[in-house]
Amino acid sequence: MATDVEKQREKLDRILTSLAKEQAKLLMAEKAEQRKQQREAAKARLKERSALFRSADAHRKIVLGGLTIAAGADDWDPAEIVGALLLVAEQLAQHPGKREHLRQKGIQHLEAREAARQAARP
Repeated sequence: MATDVEKQREKLDRILTSLAKEQAKLLMAEKAEQRKQQREAAKARLKERSALFRSADAHRKIVLGGLTIAAGADDWDPAEIVGALLLVAEQLAQHPGKREHLRQKGIQHLEAREAARQAARP
């Protein structure tokens, strides 16, 4: 027959074994929660980057639309605008030096529009 000391030792062993199992469960749950938080943070970063890209892309398209208006081509058919750009691109491929001339002409036009806009303000 087991003595009281042996019974207490067995009882303590059962308690310690149970405690070790509970600690292991807690550690596993904490690790799972950390992984979940890391996944959520990564997903949030990806969503933020995606939103920034969409915002930058939308801004770029707005600017291009504004330039179409500034050039006075806003009443053109979309195919005409694309055709004109393709024609200019072909000519620039044959005469790369003309690109700077076009750039300067564009700067002058945009500056003149801005000056006219400023003059029209009270």
